[in-house]
This record gives sequence, structure tokens and C-alpha cells, in this order.
Amino acid sequence: MATEIWHDFGPDAPVSLIPVGGGHLQLFANGEALFDRKAEGGIYPEMKRMREIKAQIKQRLASLA
Repeated sequence: MATEIWHDFGPDAPVSLIPVGGGHLQLFANGEALFDRKAEGGIYPEMKRMREIKAQIKQRLASLA
């Protein structure tokens, strides 16, 4: 997931990946949760979901410009 995001948006993307014990993983952009592995059934996002996440990041970057 991190590789996908930083490949598209670079290392300065306003994104934080937070691994938490027990396989819990959260993704935040500008303080807002974009992905919560536990809430989404304990799986990593498939390509369709990754596209949605990247679109949300792109919207946030556009609003900062």
C-alpha cells in the first residue's frame, strides 16, 4: 500500500500509514482516516479500493494547492 501511494504521489504525500498490533493498519491523509484494515474486514485493499484511496489523496492534494 505504501509503495503504491508514494510511487504515485512522491515521498511528500500528506499520508501516514500507522501499523497497530494485531494486524491492524490505518491510513490517514491530513488527519482523516482513508483506510482502516480492521473496519474493512481485516484484508488489504484490492486494486479497486486502492484506486478509491488514491483518488481521495489526489482530492486532498488539489485542495492544498
